Amino acid sequence: MHPCRVVLPALTAVLALGLSGCGRENDDKAADPAASDTTTSSSPSASPTRETYPEFAPADYTYQLEVICFCPMTGPVEVTVADGKVTSATRLEKPGQGKPAAAFARLSINDIIAKANAPGIADAEVTWPDGQDHPTQVRLDQVERATDDEVTYLIKDVKVSAG
Repeated sequence: MHPCRVVLPALTAVLALGLSGCGRENDDKAADPAASDTTTSSSPSASPTRETYPEFAPADYTYQLEVICFCPMTGPVEVTVADGKVTSATRLEKPGQGKPAAAFARLSINDIIAKANAPGIADAEVTWPDGQDHPTQVRLDQVERATDDEVTYLIKDVKVSAG
């Protein structure tokens, strides 16, 4: 018998067994119609389990933002906000220094706070120093039990524009 005729069926059986374990969690949910996926719920629970955070009051300011995630690295970005809207986000380090930042880094401080307050977020850890009007770090786990969905926003050098 040709060696491929022996190896191919054995390889197919091993792959089939290996792949059958990939959807195990979904198989359990399918077998139990009462099981539900609470991580995709967009409505808040009856009794919130997380703290909610207040908005940053100034509408005109600049600050440095660094986004740490499983995404293209940008390094620190200088974000300018006018009338509560991001007007520019510029990369501060090479390569790309002086160029516009990626869309995921074009966030106002209130955009970041809103992400921490979002009802569908699995977990939010916010570092908000006493007496300060904005957080310095917001770490989000966007989907419970998912891998590579965590993101951390580092906020520093906030300068409110005189207006």
